[in-house]
Amino acid sequence: MKKIKQYCLLLLFALLGTSPQLYAQQQFTYTQFIDNLTPMNPAWSLTQDAGAVHFLGRKQWLNVEGAPSTYMANGYVPIKEINASYGFTALQDKVAIENLTEVNLFLAKAVQLSDELFLSTAINGGFRRYNAQYSKLDPGDPTLVNSDVRENKGNIGASVLLFIPGKFYAGVSLPRIGFQNLGEGSVAVSRNFRNFYFFNLGGTFDLTEEFKLESAAVVAYTANVPLQADLSGKIWVQDAMGFGMNYRSNNEMAVMTSYKTEAFNIGYSYQFMFGGTRVAGFNNSTHEITVGFTFGTTGTHDLRVRQ
Repeated sequence: MKKIKQYCLLLLFALLGTSPQLYAQQQFTYTQFIDNLTPMNPAWSLTQDAGAVHFLGRKQWLNVEGAPSTYMANGYVPIKEINASYGFTALQDKVAIENLTEVNLFLAKAVQLSDELFLSTAINGGFRRYNAQYSKLDPGDPTLVNSDVRENKGNIGASVLLFIPGKFYAGVSLPRIGFQNLGEGSVAVSRNFRNFYFFNLGGTFDLTEEFKLESAAVVAYTANVPLQADLSGKIWVQDAMGFGMNYRSNNEMAVMTSYKTEAFNIGYSYQFMFGGTRVAGFNNSTHEITVGFTFGTTGTHDLRVRQ
């Protein structure tokens, strides 16, 4: 019974918005998308004149048993001869006894519309596995013995991005097209696995020879779910050290810092609630760490498509 109460409390926090990746099936969103947008919009991979592999770890409510945790990896390889790239994204999202695993492969292609303007598109496909082991909550409860949920579903998606190398991008993506509900567990019911959309916007501005301002915005939309908007800004010093902030429309903010070289980057963010938003006196905080490796680089980190 104690485990059941703890699990219900975790779900209450999630449904009230303190866990953005669980709230009414909002697709998992992360704070440091300003440095790596590919998991949300695979067409963004074509803005980089190199291949890359990225890893992300995200943990909420440290020292709370069953608290939400997410691990994600993605990578892509350019096909320079045809202005294309291919890659993958992998995600594991867990809260209490519920697990969601998702793996996708994608193929992206870019065309040049004018001297500066490019259009890239991508398609992705993969699978999702949802697992909820409710019988572990109370092995002595006969009503929970056969209540476990294990579901596997295929997945397809598409994305498009319009951009000017090194200056601006705008895009939209539908990374998961759902045809039916996935599982019958409590989180699955609240999510309904509806179709959802990401709208992306970003730009880079040179302040001085040594300082650069990078800004980005992501809007996540799902039918019958409150719109979620993320706004991020980061100042880069000599294109190596980055410092910035992120604001999320559910009253969350984050401070971010990054360091990068030609072949390596690492970032950290600390996200927290503000404005007195608490659930039962509990204040949400989230730690997020990213690590990336770049290969085949041309010596620039500007947005750039293969010529």
